[in-house]
Amino acid sequence: MKKILVIVLIVVSVFVIYLNTIDEKIYYLSLGDSIAAGVNSSGTDEMGYSDYIKNYLENRDLLENYIDQFAVSGYRSIDLKRDIEDNKKITINDKEVTLKNALIKADLVTLSIGANDFFYYINANPIDVYDHINMVIKDIESLFVVIRKYCKEEIIVIGYYTPFKEHENLDKLDTIIKFANKKLKELCEEYKMQYVDIFDMFKNNDYLPNANDIHPSIQGHEAISEETIKVIDKTIFK
Repeated sequence: MKKILVIVLIVVSVFVIYLNTIDEKIYYLSLGDSIAAGVNSSGTDEMGYSDYIKNYLENRDLLENYIDQFAVSGYRSIDLKRDIEDNKKITINDKEVTLKNALIKADLVTLSIGANDFFYYINANPIDVYDHINMVIKDIESLFVVIRKYCKEEIIVIGYYTPFKEHENLDKLDTIIKFANKKLKELCEEYKMQYVDIFDMFKNNDYLPNANDIHPSIQGHEAISEETIKVIDKTIFK
């Protein structure tokens, strides 16, 4: 009888240790547009900022799962919202994964969205641009509501940078991007999401080496990851 009791206690102890270990690991979900999908200035997606974050968690033996297949190049906030509402499905290692379930399970979500919504209008009349950005922010808020419905854990939102270094009116463009960032940051605070400011660091030309492409270089993606990891260390690992 004592032998059986000892075996039971050992099994229970091992199971408790297993549960505690699983609970400490991070289910990481990357959502958004081409930046979130890892597209770089060379037109490839070999190493995006979320891949660097994944490696950081993995190297610390803290990664439970990593999903970036819901991030799609060209996506706007309304596209991602539709995917969540439709409960988009993907297949990973022959297993079906739904977006709602991924959001529910996620301990960490990073989000890059909105740039595609207003970049088209940046050469318009300034008043029209700001009006449009305000409309975009309302769409993003609608997305935030849906995301928060399913994910109660840490959500980190990546801000915007000025994408056109050779723009004829760079100061005007910077002002527009700063306005969009201010609105996005305020929205993040309202929905208890973390905001990552990358505006100033993207004045480094090494991060945007291709004048004909708005995407960061691999070094730019790594820089985004470093800023995001600072936030992760202060929130999830505080």
